[in-house]
Amino acid sequence: MLKSHTFLTRVAIIAVLACGIHALAQTSSQPKVGYLPKDSIAHKDFRAINGGDFSLSKMRGKVVVLDFFTTWCGHSKMQLPSMKKLYSDNQSGDLAMVGLAVEESDSTVAQFVKDNQIAYPVTTVSDPVFGEFVSSRNVSVPQTLVIARDGRVAAHYIGYNSDVANELSAVIARELAKR
Repeated sequence: MLKSHTFLTRVAIIAVLACGIHALAQTSSQPKVGYLPKDSIAHKDFRAINGGDFSLSKMRGKVVVLDFFTTWCGHSKMQLPSMKKLYSDNQSGDLAMVGLAVEESDSTVAQFVKDNQIAYPVTTVSDPVFGEFVSSRNVSVPQTLVIARDGRVAAHYIGYNSDVANELSAVIARELAKR
């Protein structure tokens, strides 16, 4: 009887853990829409590994897509083709896209940018800076922010699947249509 009870307890714990891990792995759009990034982030200057400087405050008036990723993450790699397509399809000058590699070395990211022929600016950020951008302690990747022309967050996605690519395209189109 005791062995049976112990076995069932272990099975129940494993089932609960499996559900928790599955829930954490789900992609979601966060309800943080509408907030303004902190001034410390909005006015911070970043140097792109593949050339140029940028800050959110200098991009005000454009729709901005911030793609937080790592070079080793499978979901980040799966998201890359759709990000590159969004960038190449929206060359009107009203859209800015920036890749932000989290906790990666400049040399690793530079090689990743070269190998994957990424045309938009890419930089590296630390976990604390990433956390300030997303106003969260959740620093899992990938995460994508769409910043509206007025500087407010229009969408925030954690994770990636094909639905995110479609939703992201729709949000970008909606925000670009606003004047």
